[in-house]
This record gives sequence, structure tokens and C-alpha cells, in this order.
Amino acid sequence: MPAVSSSLPRQIVHPGPVTPDRMRAVACHVQPVTLTLQTGCDINTAIARGFAAHGFEGGYVRLKNVAMRKLHYVMPAAAPDDSHAAWYSDTHVMQNAVILDAGLHAGERDGKPFLHCHGTWRDGEGRIGMGHLLPFEAELLEETTIDAIALAGALLVTRPDAETNFPLFNPEARSGKSKGEFQRAVLATVRPNTDLCYAVEAICRTHSLRRARVEGIGSLVGADYDDGTTLTAHASELYIQEGCIVEEAGQPHAAIDIAMIDLTGRHSHGLLKRGLNPVCVTAELLIVEQT
Repeated sequence: MPAVSSSLPRQIVHPGPVTPDRMRAVACHVQPVTLTLQTGCDINTAIARGFAAHGFEGGYVRLKNVAMRKLHYVMPAAAPDDSHAAWYSDTHVMQNAVILDAGLHAGERDGKPFLHCHGTWRDGEGRIGMGHLLPFEAELLEETTIDAIALAGALLVTRPDAETNFPLFNPEARSGKSKGEFQRAVLATVRPNTDLCYAVEAICRTHSLRRARVEGIGSLVGADYDDGTTLTAHASELYIQEGCIVEEAGQPHAAIDIAMIDLTGRHSHGLLKRGLNPVCVTAELLIVEQT
């Protein structure tokens, strides 16, 4: 099944030329690690130091019920001019917040550690927020231990993107070997107007992954959920709550359950319908083989 299809129900027009390759994927290995995150610095630094303590440049982290001293975030918004197809809201600030659930990729920007995080959080008065975490304006309340997935052989690196006019993470091969036990994996990104589920399936076919766990964050042009819900707002922020690849009739079949906020401020979640969910700006994925 093609990842890009004329049958997609919605599309977005970005300001630049369409990039020919609609998926980028680099084979790598992953290893589970436990990170100790320190206070007294922003969360970007804390995550980077946690991976470095194990000898890794970065990886993927799922944050759940993590107490924060302060937390700044933005939500998707309409672009103020024609230089971008979508933009960000004003900054929202939470004090004494809790990250309820979030996914983040720890990679590199301008030669320095940089993380990209989407999630759901709650402030001290019980208000729920959702969106894109500002990593240099967020600080942990206390020393925190978390489980993470460390990367060997690949890393997400920010590069200018002509199509969207945003600096975007791209998977790049890196030197470095896994330490101890490891699993085969693929670090990937998916381009705009490409169905998310079909893209994951295509990547798995190329890399001969029959069963896999899918982690990551990104954005969609609206959403069609398996329960029949259809949303049409043209920009969003999402993270994968549960994602997997199973083999059906000899082919990889994706089941991707997401949590999402769109530019109307609506929170939604559910299992995506295959073939009906085009990426808006990017999707950043870590696909880990399951044996």
C-alpha cells in the first residue's frame, strides 16, 4: 500500500518545494537504560546528561507522572503569514506542574544536545494542558529516575527544511556501538501529506521488520480515528500512546494509538484509521523490532 495516496481526505500546502523522499529511515540498534535526571538545570540538559552518563548521544524517552518546578509549552496555531503552513501559540506557563504523559526524542541541534517533546501536563490547580514542551524553560522539581531507550548507530539531527520552512529533525547515521544487550531498530521521519500508518508499514517492509513497537511524536492534518471520529483542523501536536506492527497475510500492519491537540484546542485520542491520516509537518519515529 503506498504511503502517499490521492485518496487521503485532507492535505496541507507548505511554502517550499516538495521533497522527493517522503520517508527517511536509518537502521540502528537500541538499548534500554535508566536515566537519573538532575535538578538545577533545564530538562534539555538533564536528559542529555542522563544519556551521556551511559555513553550515548540520545534516544527516546516516555515521561509519565514527572513533577516539574516549572513548565512552559506552546500549542499548534494558524500561521500569521504565508511563510509557514502552521505555527505556534503564545507560550503557556505552568508552575508546580506534573507531566502526565509525554514522548520525547533526544537528538542534536547546532552540534549540541536538543530534545523535541509533545505531551500532556497538569498544573497545581488541576488544569490540563497539552502541546509542545519548551525544553530550555522546563525544570524538574526533584531528582528523577526514568526508563529510556538509548540509540546506537543513528541520531536525530536538526537541519533546515525547504519544504516546510522549519528546522526539522532528520535521522542520520552515527558512529558508535551498542553496549551490552541490544535490539534492532529503525530511526525514521515521515514527510507531509503522507499517511502515518502506511509510512510505518513501508519502512518496516524495507527493513524486514515483521513485528515491532512504534514510538514517536509528530503532527497530522486533522485525524480519522477507528471509532469513526473525524477531525479537520489542519495542524496538531501528537505523541504515540501505543504503537505496534504485527504481521497480517505476510505483510506488516500498523496499529497506532495517539493523543493529540489541534489548533482549535481540542484534545483527542484513539486508534488511527490506516490510510486516512496525512502528516502535517513531520513525524519522528523509533521503530523497535520485537522478537
